[in-house]
Amino acid sequence: MLTILCFVLLLLFLSGLTSMTEAAFFSVPLSRVHLAVEQKKRWATSLLRIKESLEQPIATIVILNNAINIAGSMLIGQMVATELGTDEDAKLWLGVFSACMTFLVIIFAEIVPKTIGERFSESIALMASTPTLLLTRIFAPILWLIGWITQPFTARKEEVKSTSEEEISVLAKLAGRAGQISSEESELIRRAFRLNDLRAKDIMTHRLELASFSPDRQLGELKLGNLEHEHSRLLVAKDGDLDSVVGVVYLRDILLALARGRKDQTIGSLMHPVTRVFEGTPSHMLLDKFQQTRQHLFVVGDEYGGTSGVVSLEDVLEELVGEIEDEHDAPDSPRSRPANGKRRTPDNTNADLSPSTNEASHQVQPTTADTQAHAKSSASKSP
Repeated sequence: MLTILCFVLLLLFLSGLTSMTEAAFFSVPLSRVHLAVEQKKRWATSLLRIKESLEQPIATIVILNNAINIAGSMLIGQMVATELGTDEDAKLWLGVFSACMTFLVIIFAEIVPKTIGERFSESIALMASTPTLLLTRIFAPILWLIGWITQPFTARKEEVKSTSEEEISVLAKLAGRAGQISSEESELIRRAFRLNDLRAKDIMTHRLELASFSPDRQLGELKLGNLEHEHSRLLVAKDGDLDSVVGVVYLRDILLALARGRKDQTIGSLMHPVTRVFEGTPSHMLLDKFQQTRQHLFVVGDEYGGTSGVVSLEDVLEELVGEIEDEHDAPDSPRSRPANGKRRTPDNTNADLSPSTNEASHQVQPTTADTQAHAKSSASKSP
């Protein structure tokens, strides 16, 4: 009877071991496996090979598990039948033993091992990866035969094994709720994916909020109202026509020239080239272009070649980190961004700062530079 008990325990152990390994392979996330490889954990490379092609290793474990259960049950049943004899009472006790054996297999060879395998999936999968690959090679002929038989029933289209933006966003949200990452990090991930969906026209400052200097205008003609503002970059347009923007002038350069007494110098002599982008340019491409050109302000053009508005580096960054306000931003400014993220267009019309403009129009704030829908960077942001 002791021999039967030892065989029962051996059967439960081997069957439970294969069930636990199967659950661990299924449960461990592929991202955790890649992280283990980067951290150079032991057996991580073997586990990655299994996760990238899971069918054959799992088939090997299933074959082994069923072989253990079937062969073990037959052997133990034969041993019990021999021990009990062939009378009627023996047949009854054999049935009771079979029922108890089935119950033990369900509990200790299926439910408990698979629960443990799911809970400690990474550690168990790492330890079992190398033996599983070895067994897969040993069972290769059997696996090939099984694959050939089941191919008509299991054929399917090639699937792209990747994680979508939606899944990553949900994972970030769940991780934030669980406290694994901060709420700020979770929001940053969400905003990063949203950045790809926003176009220049969604985050630009509309042309109705813009003003311009004429390139022929002399510095000595500028009034105090032209310089009393918080923008560090100002548009330069021919005849005050925003559809004919020719460049951008830095407020710092104007102030330095005036301080040096160069009142006869024109705005055009201080002008820098300006980059034009289309309304449909994605925000992430704008960010790349800002880095490549080392500029902070782009002119946004429409499909007819006109000017729709301007977009700044700060516009793009605010889509990632939220509103960036400095000491010049008025909390109750009518140019604040609404909750839906779209820009409000104020009631004022375009202000032309050409020489023909009257003194009142000089008080209108000139071209937005480091601004979104409301006034942005101070002169300290000038290049």
